[in-house]
Amino acid sequence: MKENELEFSDWPMFDLLMTNEELCRELLEVVLDAPVSNIEYIIAENDIRPTLTNHGVRLDAYVKTENEVYNIEMQTVKRTKLGRRLRFYQGAMDTLALRRGEHYGNLPPCYIVFICLHDPFNAGLPVYTLNVKCQENTSVETDHGFTWVVLAASAWDRLPPGRLRNLLHYIATGEAGDDRFATKLAAAVRAANGDEAWRKEKMALLTFEEDMEIQRRMLEEDREDFEIQKRMLEEDREDFEIQKRILEEDRGDFEIQKRTLEEQQRALEEDLEKQKHALEEQKRVLEEQRRMLQEDLDKQEHIAVEAAESEGRTEGLEAGEARLGALLAALIESGRSEEVALVATDADARRARFEEFSL
Repeated sequence: MKENELEFSDWPMFDLLMTNEELCRELLEVVLDAPVSNIEYIIAENDIRPTLTNHGVRLDAYVKTENEVYNIEMQTVKRTKLGRRLRFYQGAMDTLALRRGEHYGNLPPCYIVFICLHDPFNAGLPVYTLNVKCQENTSVETDHGFTWVVLAASAWDRLPPGRLRNLLHYIATGEAGDDRFATKLAAAVRAANGDEAWRKEKMALLTFEEDMEIQRRMLEEDREDFEIQKRMLEEDREDFEIQKRILEEDRGDFEIQKRTLEEQQRALEEDLEKQKHALEEQKRVLEEQRRMLQEDLDKQEHIAVEAAESEGRTEGLEAGEARLGALLAALIESGRSEEVALVATDADARRARFEEFSL
């Protein structure tokens, strides 16, 4: 493929070639490996929008035959949620196929074909045929009437030799080889690119679309980064809430411990105050007992002194009488009885005689 030329997978070229009934019918027969009845009409870029406020669908190629309806999509960019996209496309097509009041049995068989340059499900398969099955019993027939086929052109070499392998090889590489249908497609692509006015117009649209796709991917990446940051903030908020609850619980425990300690402190202060009053009372009692004991001691001492004095006087009188008697006896024995009267009345004479007789 020359530079500045459209390839079969580019949407303007794909839409143009799919409006060719012969090419469109043969492509469907190769993909589905089944004959396709006469085509009644083909609508490229068919826009389906139930209401102005609802999400719409733009079908690359909507094909109506005598008995069936088909939708063929070309996906050059790998996008997520392809299964949801298929579901939405199916619902949109069904709204076109059934008029008001018609029975559901009038819904025609429906085939949706997605041709992807990349593997949309990352399972390594070249063909994904999706259907609704009963999980409990796969032999149950639901008779839903639709078939979804997703092709991964990048895995063309995993198919056995045949028309479908050759078609996917051409879509992935642009090389038609000796396959009859691929050669026919390649010739139609060359003829379309030969229309210079058409090619330039579509190349401009394709470039604009590519720019829009780049911006969309950038927005998606930014949105992914935002979602990551949002999740991180939510996790941080959850951690904060957990820590907050832990702190509140710790604060509750602290308040309980604080109240317990305050109650213990009040009880201790009350006990100390009681002990203080008891000690002061004991001190007062002891002081009173000491005072009374001191008074008793003073009284006993006074009594003892008086007794001692009384006893001393008595002993002194007795000793003085004995001493005087001894002096009188000494004077009489010494023949000095005339001095008896003198020593009895004269204290000086008496002391002198006591010294004389050593009494």
